[in-house]
Formats: sequence, structure tokens, C-alpha cells
Amino acid sequence: LLMCNAYEAQPRRSLGHTEVSGRIGGSGSVSAKHWLRTLGPYGSLPPLVTMETMPSVLKKFFGFSDFRPYQREVIEKIIEKRDCLVPPLVVKKTGIVVSPLISLMQDQVMALKQRGIKAEYLGSAQKDSTVHSKAERGQFDILFMTPEKACTIPSSFWSNLLKTGISLFAVDEAHCISEWGHDFRVEYKLLDKLRGDLPDVPFVGLTATATEKVRFDIISSLKMNNPYVMVGSFDRTNLFYGVKLFNRGQSFIDELVREISKEVASGGSTIIYCTTIKDVEQISKSFAEAGIEAGMYHGQMNGEAREESHRLFVRDELQIMVATIAFGMGIDKPNIRQVIHYGCPKSLESYYQESGRCGRDGIASVCWLYYTRSDFAKGNFYYGDLKSEKQRKAVMESLLAAERYCVLTTCRRKFLLEYFGENFSADRCGNCDNCKVPKKERDMSREAFLLMACIHSCRGRWGLSMPIDVLRGSR
Repeated sequence: LLMCNAYEAQPRRSLGHTEVSGRIGGSGSVSAKHWLRTLGPYGSLPPLVTMETMPSVLKKFFGFSDFRPYQREVIEKIIEKRDCLVPPLVVKKTGIVVSPLISLMQDQVMALKQRGIKAEYLGSAQKDSTVHSKAERGQFDILFMTPEKACTIPSSFWSNLLKTGISLFAVDEAHCISEWGHDFRVEYKLLDKLRGDLPDVPFVGLTATATEKVRFDIISSLKMNNPYVMVGSFDRTNLFYGVKLFNRGQSFIDELVREISKEVASGGSTIIYCTTIKDVEQISKSFAEAGIEAGMYHGQMNGEAREESHRLFVRDELQIMVATIAFGMGIDKPNIRQVIHYGCPKSLESYYQESGRCGRDGIASVCWLYYTRSDFAKGNFYYGDLKSEKQRKAVMESLLAAERYCVLTTCRRKFLLEYFGENFSADRCGNCDNCKVPKKERDMSREAFLLMACIHSCRGRWGLSMPIDVLRGSR
């Protein structure tokens, strides 16, 4: 999803957008977001900036000969409406990108520099003291910053940069703005304050995971006036979706290690996402004991260790990564063949984003989710520190949606797409576990009534095992 518009002073100057989970141009590994971050509207179409020159910029900096059909059509449609989609690389004006993670910005800056694009970031980890003054003078094509930095930087910085020109103000991972989003960040909610400092600068919102409710919240929070909104398809047809109930324990982990080692031997990489650091360490230890090299990544590791794991995995020096959700944002690795979730994620937005790191080269890939009943009782853990009733409600609704996905007996792809507001006319996709091996539904209302009655009689004191034993006649 990408949504954008100019400030209210110039409502006709708007920027269209396309879905960002795909690839730009040919079949290479440059993500659409990398290209979209270099795009920005301009007051009027500059000389020689036409649909004929756009591919030359694409070729020069990203190595592709043309846009994919869908992307080209979006740009043509905007130009037909006399709104312009022009790269800062062409108009020589700075594009501002607000990004949630410093490590993500560092990766993106490095990738852009390798393509000859003048890019830098402002943040607490920036060691070059000259970057701020250079940025203020408009010496960069793309300037990244965290939302905290964007909101605290002096107004004089923006006024000086405006003199050389700002092509757009892009908010990446825009779902972080919304309290209904799965990664709400309070600092994102303050970005609308910059409207006063950036008159006539188009604001752009980009996210790969936004429900209709979240989209509305993004538009409202950024004070977008009649923005152009384009939502591409969420359907990743090359991905197989499967879910299994499992029993936590070493025997299952050992089986998982054996299965993954077979897949890795046939080529491609695997990410295993865990809900706790304890699980990450336990599974990583099992790989080591089996003599299989696997990376580990979680928030309690020091920065150098995390960076080393990240670097080795991206460069194919490690084929397996065991991690919490702290890993993966900004990963643009095309040959990930498996994404496995060891435990149910807290939301379908998280699940879609994490599983979506699989099969980005279009080759058939697999997404397995393993869950236990106890995963669905973590609501208090997920919203324990949240003060807003709206946020707590959003967290519980997201967890319930993830639970429904796990216990589903119908097509998983259809459920995912319709959750994000996309119509899927077929009843079966043919590429999920429920479509390949159909499950039969049974009316369990009588059994459910007996179970609930027994739980009530036991006054909820002994967990679920005791009522089940009673109903089964166990002594």
C-alpha cells in the first residue's frame, strides 16, 4: 500500500502508489520500496522528464530495463492526471524517508550508495558530524531519519532544506502510525506536526500490511487531504501456507531440526521465528548439537553480534536463522525458501509481513506455522504495558484473528486476503494445507457444552487437563 498527497495548500498535487511487496523491474532483488523511496512529485513536469526518461534512471541506478506492467501503468495514470511522479535523482531535490529502525536505515543507505545514489541517515548512531549540515544544504538525494529525529529536529533545518528543495516526505512502515496497527509507535503519531514546517511538500505513506481500518487511521493522522490511495494485491501465489498443532518439547525440536536440514541441503535459506528468546536459544542449541550451523538473532544480543548474524545470513554464509520478530525488517534476500513460525504470532499483520520474506524471487516456497493452545492465552502479555483501551482492544482483536487462522478448516489464502480487504472469489487456492488435504468440520456443540459445564463445576482450578480427564472417565 502507498498513499500520498500534497499539503492542503495545493490539493491537486498528489502522488500515486503501488503495492510494495513485489519487485521493481525484471527479476532481480531490488525491492519496490527502494524504487518508491526515490520517487517524488514535482510542481510541473521538468524538461526531459517523461515516461521515456524514467526507464533510463531505473536502468542507471537499479540495473533494470523497464518497470513491471502494473507499476508503469500507475505512473502513466498519474501523469495523465497532470500529477507527476519524478525521482529526486532526476529533479535534484532531497527525498525525506522516515524509517522505524536505525539498522534498517543503515542497510538501505549502504545499498543506495552502492548504486551511486547520494544517501545518508540522521539518528543517534550517526558518527559523521558533518551529515547534519550537508543534509541541511540539500547535498543528499535521499535522507533517512527516525520519527523521533524528524519530530525533534529544529525548524531551521527544514526551512534551510526547503530552499534547495524537498521532493517528498515519505513515511515508511506507515502502519506504525495507527493504534489499530500491529506495531504502533507513539512517535509516528506526532509526524503531522511537521505539516507546518513543510508547506506544499507531498506526504507519502508506505506499508505492506494495512487493513482498511489502519489505512483510514494513517490518512487521518497524517492529515492527508483527499489522498490518492492505491492498494495492490496481497496474494503471493508462489507461497504455500500450512498450519499444525504441536506439543512443545525437545522431541519436536529435534524433528524440526532434521526436516529443516533436509530442506537446506537442497538449496535456499530458512528463517525460524520464535515468540520468546528462550525458544530461540533452545532451537539454536539443538542445531549446534546436530552439527548444523545456524544464526541466532534477538533483542538481548549486543549490536555487534546481531549485525554479524544479519550479515552472514544476507550473504548466504548462513542458511538458517533462528530469531524473534526483531529480525527481518529490511531483509531483501530473494532465496528464502522456508519461513517457519514456532508459536502463533500476535497478529495476522505480523504473520503476513514475516512469512512474506519467503520466496521473493517468485519460486515456490513454504510457510509453516506451528501453534499450541497456550499461544492464544498471551493477550495479557502482549498488551500488559499498553495504557490506551483502544490499543488493548486492537491487540486482542489481532490475536483472535490469528487464532481463527490457526484453527481454520477452509482455504488459508482466502482467509488472509479477505482479512486485508481483498476479494478472493474462489473457495480453494490449491496451495495451502487445507486445500491440498481438505479437513472435515464436525458439530462439536454438545461436547463443548459438556466441557464448559465441567470447567464450571471444577471452578476453573485445575486447568484444562482435569475436566478432559473427568469427561473421558479417567480414574
